[in-house]
Amino acid sequence: MLRCAKQLLVLMFLCFSVVAIAQRDDRKQKLERQKIRLQDEIELANKILLETRNTKKLSLSNVETVEQKLRLRQNLINTLDRETEMLSRESLKLQKEIDTLEAQVANLKEDYAEMIRQARKSSDNYSRLMFILSSRDFNQALRRLEYLKQYSEYRRRQVEEIKQKENDLSDKLVELNRQKIKKEVLKAQMEDERNKLIAERNEQQQAIASLSEKESEITKELTEKQVQAKKLENEIQRIIAAEIKKAKEAAVRRGIEDEAKRVGLVFGKDFTNRTTNRALNDLIDKKKAELKAANKPVAAKPSAPASSFSLTPEATKLAAGFAANKSLLPWPVERGLVVQGFGPYRHPIAKSVVMNNNGIDIATEKGSKARVAFDGEVSKVIRVPGGAITIIVSHGNYFTIYQNLAEVYVKSGDKVTAKQELGLVYTDPTEGKTILHFELWKETQMLDPQPWLAGK
Repeated sequence: MLRCAKQLLVLMFLCFSVVAIAQRDDRKQKLERQKIRLQDEIELANKILLETRNTKKLSLSNVETVEQKLRLRQNLINTLDRETEMLSRESLKLQKEIDTLEAQVANLKEDYAEMIRQARKSSDNYSRLMFILSSRDFNQALRRLEYLKQYSEYRRRQVEEIKQKENDLSDKLVELNRQKIKKEVLKAQMEDERNKLIAERNEQQQAIASLSEKESEITKELTEKQVQAKKLENEIQRIIAAEIKKAKEAAVRRGIEDEAKRVGLVFGKDFTNRTTNRALNDLIDKKKAELKAANKPVAAKPSAPASSFSLTPEATKLAAGFAANKSLLPWPVERGLVVQGFGPYRHPIAKSVVMNNNGIDIATEKGSKARVAFDGEVSKVIRVPGGAITIIVSHGNYFTIYQNLAEVYVKSGDKVTAKQELGLVYTDPTEGKTILHFELWKETQMLDPQPWLAGK
């Protein structure tokens, strides 16, 4: 029983060790992936800034992109710091293992040296023979002979164990040295990133100071943009409301037609798509009266689930699929940086102006294509005279909106699939910025799109 308990404890310890090692390796890989992603996004930010700076004009988009780059840089420094801390903990643990191994090797060598000294005292064959011959009986002689064999085997195992421990010690020392080198590299990289962060912050402050001189001009420009944005928002709301109304009307029609079929009316014979709802209800009432007069039963009416947005079975499936993919939806551009998040924010230059973002603004490279986040149908392509193009795509009772396009590759009514290209993102020729405005609505409610998008 005691033996089983010991075996169980050993097994539990081994399982715990394996899980702990797996978790540590997973944390290391996660930090490494995060570091690579942040470095890639900083590289993209530099590329976007280079494109905007080629216009020789300092703009708000530069400030927003640099602000995002500063956040990315700080996150990279934090990631490097966590990686360094993890490496320090691992090095400390490794040093303890090395100290333990060194002590074990020293003890084994001391024990082995003592064995050798004792063996030399009785190393001649005569002493061994006398040790066996001096036995009381034959059984004792056999036991003594077995003892000598086991002693010899024990010495051999001691030599092997010393060699194994020394090999383990050598491996640990190599690993410790590798970790020390990596730690120094990380520290140097972190110092370099901190210096870059300081330089970029100084540059950002100078840019903000320069733009602040034009605060009144910027405030006026922002006010005009807010008016334009509100007009577009109202148009989007009108289109979505029309979609909801159309869906409800279609649901009412499906209900009436289902009721007609339930009482025995035949589509194409008794009624068609051209039959109005009122006329069809009259036919239903007439048919019910006939059935009642003939004393014939009518099939029970199935209960319909209550919903604020009546969907077809296909649209219901589409909406469920969209909802199930929260945090997994592909980004609406292949590479991009969120330079302005969802919701209200105070403008960095015109401090008195509070802006409200109905979606997220994604800075991307010149020539980038907007792509649809999920399977759906193009509800509307909105063309503003003298302005950029907006596309609304429905996914059941969810809608995604792609704003600030220069050209489009789809039209209203087109079925689209996830990652399909919708159009070319507009590049401002004056400022050189390429920004896609992306929104997400559930019926008439605006949602923050960022939590719905997949992690990079």
